[in-house]
Amino acid sequence: MHSIRLDIQDSVLDKVLYFLQNLPQNEVKIVEDLVVTAKERTEKDTSDIKAFSNHSANLIEEWHDEDDIWK
Repeated sequence: MHSIRLDIQDSVLDKVLYFLQNLPQNEVKIVEDLVVTAKERTEKDTSDIKAFSNHSANLIEEWHDEDDIWK
């Protein structure tokens, strides 16, 4: 069994869904169908960066001086 994640433009979505729905149902199952807006896509792209910037290392008091060295 394989799982595939696709980002599909609206213009071809109907064709892809039609194709998938006409395959044997015991062999192919559409598990999830999400609509992602442009705003959500941008937020997702920056979430990894925010996760690193909010890392717990930023909370260690004696390390704050080291940030000035790299500026």
